[in-house]
Parts: sequence; C-alpha cells; structure tokens
Amino acid sequence: MSKATRHRGGRTLPRPWVPLRRATAIQKPHVVERARTDKVLADVLAEGEQDECWRNDQYVVMARRHPEEGHYVRLSIRRDDRKPIRDWRHLQQIKNDIAGPEVEAIELFPAESRLMDTSNQYWLWCFPPGVTLPVGFQGGRTVSGVDDADTMGAVQREPGEF
Repeated sequence: MSKATRHRGGRTLPRPWVPLRRATAIQKPHVVERARTDKVLADVLAEGEQDECWRNDQYVVMARRHPEEGHYVRLSIRRDDRKPIRDWRHLQQIKNDIAGPEVEAIELFPAESRLMDTSNQYWLWCFPPGVTLPVGFQGGRTVSGVDDADTMGAVQREPGEF
C-alpha cells in the first residue's frame, strides 16, 4: 500500500516495518578494484568479511559478534539510500531483530579524538542478554500513544507504528 493512500484520523501513516533478513554484502566493483592498490581499504574489506550482513527495504546492517570480548554485538547501520537516520523506533527495531528484544544497546557520542563519522553510518553496541546498564529509565516499559501524547501537548505515533 502506498504511503499516500494510508490515512487514519487525517494523518498519513508510515509504511510498515519490513523485518531484516540475512543477506550477502555487496561490494561495488570500483571499490574492489581500488582495494587492489590501497592496503587500508583492502584491510577494511577483509575485516568486514567477519560481519553478518542484514537488509530490508530501507536499511543495511553489518553485525559483528565479539565472543572473545564479552559476547557483545556491534551493529553498523545505514540507510540503503545513504541518507541520515533519526527514527528512534527504526534503530530500536534493528537492535531487536538482530540482537534481541531484551538486549540493551548504546549509541556512543565519543570524544572528538575517537570520532568515527563515515557517510551517515550509525553504530550500536549491544550487550549480552541479561546485562542491564546502570543508566536509563528503571521504571518498566512506558509507551504513549497519540491520544496520551496529545493530552500533554506532545506528538507521538501509536505503539508499533513505523
């Protein structure tokens, strides 16, 4: 169903979430060719062969599992069209699809000396199941709907809407 035809209460609904599926990472031919003479790029591509590739109709996610370093999972997330991401629910669902719904993850805003800013790519570090971070809200799950938010003068989608 196209975005233009999905309406409820006078507002257009976003398209539904398409689950991520395992996929094969695709390297563009010009990148592979350049890697033949660029050792740094060749090392990056070789290191990336350890990653799991996940895709849906909007995102490409590279997951690297680190069993030797505490069993965390690092997710490298980008939109397929390379535009910026800032839909929190999408990032939460990506984390849920790959690492699990009861896994906690962080996005780090690092010191400038450790900055990694590579073409609208985002990074989540997912902790092992059962690890609860000492930051965040501890009062249990709270998700407001449209009416709840409107009562407080805020704007929100219904729970489960993407």
